[in-house]
Amino acid sequence: MKRILILIPLFFVGLSSFAQIDLSTLIDQCSPAIFKITTYDALGNEYSVGTGFFCTENGSAFSNYHVFQGASKAKIKTSDNKIYSIDNVIGWNKNCDLIKFNIKNDSKETFPFLKTNAETPKLGEKIFIIGNPLGLEKSVADGIVSSVRADETMGEIIQITAPISHGNSGSPLMNMNGDALGIVTYYLEGGQNLNFAVSVKNLTMLEPINAYKFPPEDGQGNVIVSNNNSNNNPSNTSSVYVDSKIIFCKGVDHSNLPVAVNSNFDIESSGGSITVYIDNGSTQMQTPGLIIDVYKKGSSDKYDQFIETKNFTIKPTLIATYFNYFFTAAGDYVFHIYNTDEKWINDGYITVNYKIESIGVDYNNPSSTFYYIDAKVNFCTELAHLDTCLNEGAVYNINKSRSQVYVWVGQDKPMKTNEINVDIYKKKGGDYKNIFETKTYPIAPDKNTFSFEYDFYQSGDYKFKFYTDNDVFIQSGLVRIKYNK
Repeated sequence: MKRILILIPLFFVGLSSFAQIDLSTLIDQCSPAIFKITTYDALGNEYSVGTGFFCTENGSAFSNYHVFQGASKAKIKTSDNKIYSIDNVIGWNKNCDLIKFNIKNDSKETFPFLKTNAETPKLGEKIFIIGNPLGLEKSVADGIVSSVRADETMGEIIQITAPISHGNSGSPLMNMNGDALGIVTYYLEGGQNLNFAVSVKNLTMLEPINAYKFPPEDGQGNVIVSNNNSNNNPSNTSSVYVDSKIIFCKGVDHSNLPVAVNSNFDIESSGGSITVYIDNGSTQMQTPGLIIDVYKKGSSDKYDQFIETKNFTIKPTLIATYFNYFFTAAGDYVFHIYNTDEKWINDGYITVNYKIESIGVDYNNPSSTFYYIDAKVNFCTELAHLDTCLNEGAVYNINKSRSQVYVWVGQDKPMKTNEINVDIYKKKGGDYKNIFETKTYPIAPDKNTFSFEYDFYQSGDYKFKFYTDNDVFIQSGLVRIKYNK
């Protein structure tokens, strides 16, 4: 039977993780962070419905790329029925079907958000999702992880048995701690419970280059339009501007000449200013002002998203002038520049990118597992004076009475936790299913490393999983213990 891949519109949520509790309680705690998303076309007609979730308290959120594809405007509806406009897309990755965006939050509200957990889930682990299948708001489905697969295009994907439908796209896939493990993205038609979510590990692959800003409220213009301005035509120009050119730069020097000329610039996630320099060669510009129409490349890969019109007063005797333009979002832009008689002068093209550290996951937030993404777990028989592991190994021989091994966890930045919690598993029946023992140790938050001496009394395969005092997963390590012959 032919299998048809169906993408489904969903959205994500954001809340702190919770200790394992019953599903109904988890649903009550997680639901406020999950919302319905509706997108619209350029005429204001409803385009698609999906789901999303907050990943920060200030209104940043995740969903699927395909939920927004082709849309001109988007809004969300929270669990308490409040409506917010989506302001701008911060980053996306079409291959992974992931997108990150901000909602318009002029009143500086704070929102509940979900914590992401990049640890690969176990097969058979219980999971649940909350979304808006077929527009039915706040629908819940549960199931188990049936497989974790590596896809060449999408990265790590999680196969689940929880049923999903159109409208679930972008829903968070959550474990029984309330952590978001993935983002629901598609199912296979013709199969039974062949449903998939993209792992949150792939959030590191978000690309800021094509990010764009959504237009303002209904009725205020600035929707995606066809770029058919009759003025934007070289036949509607003048020989006065035959040698003109538009230059983008970091600023001008003491002689009013452009500095650090480029067509590609990086800005902060909050925006950035770039200098637009109009050079008319050796001819005076012969106009008392300039009219600038700014367009942005939209989802159709054309410069068809109108941003705004700017007017500037200049001296007609100038042969060159400039102004600073503040970009509120990354993307590809074109500046159509005219004189006050609407004679076309020239066009200027620029690409604006977000700085890499301005997008994607927050590696500096210890409430997220991404803070510990570079942490390592080592086992050794000796510690140096700076808590450095010596004689590292993964297999140790012990006496039948007992044997001691140092267990070490660390990274290149402070651990930012007052306690280290360690769950110790012993392999049984081919898997690390049951906790063998749990340990809790105090630690100074400014320390980069932590170690303790552990007594093994039995041979076998062991797994050590480290967590912060807020149950944020740090890292895990495996060790094999054998009896001496």
